[in-house]
Amino acid sequence: MPETPATTRSLWHRFMLGSGPLKRSTDRIQVLARVLLVLTVLMAVPIALAVATATGSSIRSVADAEAASRHQVSATLVEDAVAPPMSDAEHAVMSAKVDATWSGATGIRRGAVRAPAAAKAGSTVDIWVDDSGALTTAPMDGSQVVGQTVIASLATFAGISAAAGLGYVTICRLLERGRMRRWGHDWSVVEPVWSGKVP
Repeated sequence: MPETPATTRSLWHRFMLGSGPLKRSTDRIQVLARVLLVLTVLMAVPIALAVATATGSSIRSVADAEAASRHQVSATLVEDAVAPPMSDAEHAVMSAKVDATWSGATGIRRGAVRAPAAAKAGSTVDIWVDDSGALTTAPMDGSQVVGQTVIASLATFAGISAAAGLGYVTICRLLERGRMRRWGHDWSVVEPVWSGKVP
């Protein structure tokens, strides 16, 4: 249902905590805190986008460097790959660490690589190595770059918004304590008159 002008005015009136001579100074401070909260959350959007741009550029540079310095080679298993006992369905997708050899910049290298369960000695698996031939992980791909960029952006927005929200809640609690103290003081003056204790 579309908002009517009356609904908009009502929401604005609530946001501003009313108006008129009964509006207290604490109410005005709370309204100011609300405005600052909204502005902070709105400002968090361009800040998060700036963080996304900077993070994406940095991670992309790392990914490009990894792609330039890492490459795949075939490693030859020197023993059978034996996976832990599992059910047949689980065993089909299991892999195990097994000794293997591969060619590196300094000659033949040996180490533990991941191979499909039940792979036999003499079979080969593709592995990633760096320029020296040392075993490493695959370089980051585009989806990983985008994923880390999105996470950094969302974390920035969420962090700023959460800090602003926490600040607003803290201010509201302090204002409410002040209101209660003032109410208690005013009541201590008025109550004896209303109860007839003061002629």
